[in-house]
Amino acid sequence: MHECPHCHHPGITSLQKLCSLFAPATCRLCERRSFLDLRQGLLALITWILLSWLFIGIALYQRQSLYLIGTVPALLLAVDKFILRAPLQALHY
Repeated sequence: MHECPHCHHPGITSLQKLCSLFAPATCRLCERRSFLDLRQGLLALITWILLSWLFIGIALYQRQSLYLIGTVPALLLAVDKFILRAPLQALHY
């Protein structure tokens, strides 16, 4: 559970936080809405693309497709670092 920017209690799930790039997340405790800044999603995407191309380059250089498996941990690392650890912003309406 992630901290709500309104009530400062853990009331937002990881799935809600991931989807808050597109639709606001609603806290289960205070029922107020918050969102994740789009820049965090772009940083995660750019990081994943760069790391994936690094693994593709290594796979081509070494002539072993086994290195392509590294793109999956690269995605998980980018999502964890730039989306799940980023603070949510309060939605005022």
